[in-house]
Amino acid sequence: MNNITEGVFTSGSSFRAKAEAKARNYRVTNLLLQDFDTYGHILTEEDAKIGYNFLPSMRKEILSAVRKRNDQGKGVDMNRTTKNMLSSQAMCFNLFVPLNLNKKFATTFFKQLLGDCQAIIGDIEIEYTPSTSIFHDQSGKGGVDCDALLQYENNAGQHSILIMETKYVETEFSICGFRKNVMNKQNKKRDLCPPDTIVNQGFSNCRYHYKKHYKYWEVAEESELFKMELIHDNLCPFGGALWQLWVNMTLAYAVAKEKGCDDFGYAVICHERNSKLSDNGKVFTDFKRLLKNPNKFKVIYLSDIKKSFESTEGGFSDIGWTMEFAERYCFEI
Repeated sequence: MNNITEGVFTSGSSFRAKAEAKARNYRVTNLLLQDFDTYGHILTEEDAKIGYNFLPSMRKEILSAVRKRNDQGKGVDMNRTTKNMLSSQAMCFNLFVPLNLNKKFATTFFKQLLGDCQAIIGDIEIEYTPSTSIFHDQSGKGGVDCDALLQYENNAGQHSILIMETKYVETEFSICGFRKNVMNKQNKKRDLCPPDTIVNQGFSNCRYHYKKHYKYWEVAEESELFKMELIHDNLCPFGGALWQLWVNMTLAYAVAKEKGCDDFGYAVICHERNSKLSDNGKVFTDFKRLLKNPNKFKVIYLSDIKKSFESTEGGFSDIGWTMEFAERYCFEI
């Protein structure tokens, strides 16, 4: 791979640096674009409007889906999604829009990927925003969402859902808002939750509970997903790296209940070489340790996506966008 060191870029051998180099090379070699916006992996405004951040053979369809989802309100960061070649949201649209437009291929693909999919039900919903009634946390741009929601019939003939989160170059998952050391509008430090906070049985020590009146803990308790005996009367395990996994896993249960589904799961899609995201797998191991049924949580690597493309009939010969996706994201380092 050519190391095209134009514009501002991250140096070194980190996954981030290599992903940037890959993006710069892809921009020049595959997209034939010489211009960029300060950073080599950031497209110009003009190229972004045309949709060059999306897979070439499906560019119009993906760009249309992005604009349509943006017009619905909360959900899409248009500047980042259309310009930043390292955007996880762009990767999400690049994967799920083509799958959604070819249900026959998508069904076989997910059967290969999950080992438990007989038929897709409805559309794959990208940047899915749940109803306010679930957590009572939806307001403006705030509230727990998920990158994609798949509904399908599993091998047992049950109506199941899978909530999916896509991560590309991120070095961490979203953390609890009350652990973020940021300033409020008056430039004063917010009411941060101390790391030594104990999660008691009534959740009264959690600021999401007693300040925001969000229902994360109530729904988590109701779901019976978690080993609450490891959580009550101990330091909150969700104040740091496990927060997003916790709320998204709980969301999967709540959405399944709301839609009358029989089963549910939650998956993270990421590159296997992005070790910082999961702290070399520790984040995933720690989270599974808190689950009564760890099988409800899946880690899907981009190499798994590529393998499923290859093992799905016509995946790399008749359906060109799969090769484009693999070239763009499923690279080895």
